[in-house]
Amino acid sequence: MEEDRVEWKSAGELARIIRSGEAKSREVLELLLRRVDALNGTLRAVVVVDKERARRLADEADRRIARGADIRPLEGVPITVKENCAVGGMICSHGDPQHRHRMAPVSEALVQRLEAAGCIIYGKTNLPINANDIQTYNKVYGSSSNPWNLSRTPGGSSGGGAAAVAVGFTPIELGGDVGGSIRTPAAFCGIYGHKPTYGIMEKRGPFLERRPREISVRGTMARCVEDLELLAELLAGVGGIDARGLRLDLPRPTKRRLAEYKVAVWATDENAPVHYELVDAAGRVARVLEERGAVVSRTARPALDTKVNLDTYLGLVAFNDALARAPGERADVTLPGYRHATEERELVREAWEAFFGEWDVLIVPSHPTPAFPKDETMPIDARKIEVETAPGQFVRYGYWRALFWAMLTNVGLLPSITFPAGTGPATGLPLGLNVVGREYSDLDCLNVARLLRAECGFAFQPPPHPYGPRTASRL
Repeated sequence: MEEDRVEWKSAGELARIIRSGEAKSREVLELLLRRVDALNGTLRAVVVVDKERARRLADEADRRIARGADIRPLEGVPITVKENCAVGGMICSHGDPQHRHRMAPVSEALVQRLEAAGCIIYGKTNLPINANDIQTYNKVYGSSSNPWNLSRTPGGSSGGGAAAVAVGFTPIELGGDVGGSIRTPAAFCGIYGHKPTYGIMEKRGPFLERRPREISVRGTMARCVEDLELLAELLAGVGGIDARGLRLDLPRPTKRRLAEYKVAVWATDENAPVHYELVDAAGRVARVLEERGAVVSRTARPALDTKVNLDTYLGLVAFNDALARAPGERADVTLPGYRHATEERELVREAWEAFFGEWDVLIVPSHPTPAFPKDETMPIDARKIEVETAPGQFVRYGYWRALFWAMLTNVGLLPSITFPAGTGPATGLPLGLNVVGREYSDLDCLNVARLLRAECGFAFQPPPHPYGPRTASRL
């Protein structure tokens, strides 16, 4: 990959070249817009574009840089965000036909932080209706495809954003995750994702609940760990009324080599068997960690009942859904049930805290399979996931059961960094795994993902032609 190809540069690199005058923000924006125009038709990744607004903001950024004053960390860098992230003056339909013309009056809190850092949000990316599916399609924008294989899903619910990052439409993306909605698309499209510790990135703004949903977070995606680290610095923090008395102080990594880490690997489970290529990928990660001197266990597990963990997740999600019902509409949840679920969640948190007292991080899959063939049949609950557990040997189980791996760590409110672990020899599809750590260890998890790239070569690979580097433009 040639270094002067703008589509594959990180947000940090683009900020540097724009700040230095090597390229103008407007020039970078126009290159990305041309790329979207050329390649987005078959992907349907970017679904809302406001070119005139973006051009105006890019010109303002170029003038700010020319004055040499108050230059912000990501000054003039064009990006996209998930469609359900409110951007003032842009459509925010959540993929729901009844809201297809709904405009956000102001930007939500995290978008305001991106804008304050100098980002230019030129477009928004596709999602399933109300961000509630493992795939990405809706009646407003249509169906998104995976750039590695157009017959496959990019995942959900942040699938449009993951595809956009993977093909160079944007260096970074703001998404969300309650059941793997960052981790699954990031894994399916071969990029990095950050599902943060619950509560460290604000969910406050138009069309959001006043009290954030249980276990639901905003998070980020990128092609490199450094951009996720930069975004964590810019976006993590306390806001609103809480900022009057509270401050967030995430622990900094203290380890500099993989040899200093103790790593547990959980590659598959009888509750949600995993595709053999992903199991093999987890095995390769374990072996290279051992070769680098890390202490590795393939059997260490937290002292928690996965059935209780699942029931707690389903209970918390049910209470989230109840809040979305119209006033007076019946919801099959009770206050005692909610209190029981939150108590169980605290027991799960304690179990994970004890586990991470012995192990620094845990490696797990994002999803039981690589990107699977698109299945948009209804009813959704009747769908099945087919998993090739060994070459030519398959098991099928319920669609939502595939969320086992997301539920496993979500109930504990844990941070998780999705990283590329190669491509499958048989499927040719990206294989994504996750680095999971104790609550508030986000920066340490990012450090492990960065060291896995630096010491072991687990890194982003662009998808094949026509979405790979052969179609890139030069500055």
